[in-house]
Amino acid sequence: MRYVTYVIKPPRGYFDQGAERLRELGVTFESIQNIDQLSDGTIISHKVVRGDKSTVRNALEQSGSNVVDYQLTDAGETMILQLHYRPSDLTHELLAIHRRHAGVLDYPLEYTGPENRSLRVTEIGREESLRHIIEETEAIADVEIEALGNYDPSDNRPFADLTDRQREVLRVAVEEGYYEEPRQVTYEDIAARLDCSAGTVGQHLRRIEARLMSTLITGESEEQSAEAERTRGAAPTSPPR
Repeated sequence: MRYVTYVIKPPRGYFDQGAERLRELGVTFESIQNIDQLSDGTIISHKVVRGDKSTVRNALEQSGSNVVDYQLTDAGETMILQLHYRPSDLTHELLAIHRRHAGVLDYPLEYTGPENRSLRVTEIGREESLRHIIEETEAIADVEIEALGNYDPSDNRPFADLTDRQREVLRVAVEEGYYEEPRQVTYEDIAARLDCSAGTVGQHLRRIEARLMSTLITGESEEQSAEAERTRGAAPTSPPR
């Protein structure tokens, strides 16, 4: 598999009108931790934002019908904004390009550039698929490619937490078109390449997806979570007085 890292600069200076309203009120977007497009076309995303909490709430309340629902969670100096919303045509088409060519997004996606108006994206997939993604994205927005090369899962989190066999299953699934829309292959097709049963493929993919989703939401790998738990368990207690 290959990877490409590129920066998207939206032609109007913003991806969605609601985000622009938040920027006008002093809210800074730092990263996107996850994006999930629902069957009705709406999006649920987790964004890291910085700003006054009451300002964020007021802006979201004034966003009209574009915002379906939201939740804000404090995260130290920043906040996690879980946002369910109706995307702009630009955002909708960018996600459609990604799905069409079965790119695998390597989260988080980072906002960058002046006022954090651009978005740095890393995608993983077959070279031909990545080429199509770049070409079609360039047709609707400015694109600057920053890096391109062979993808090594051991160098990237959350993929670094996968076993060698899980990485192999994921690689074959991507290459065969399992994550394309519509899906191109079944568990049986993938199993034929891996010389195993369809049930084994399904088990591996479910575990891979569960592990990646857990890492994206919590920001910690299983190893980091276990280490944190050991540290808490081993923390010395204060001596009695």
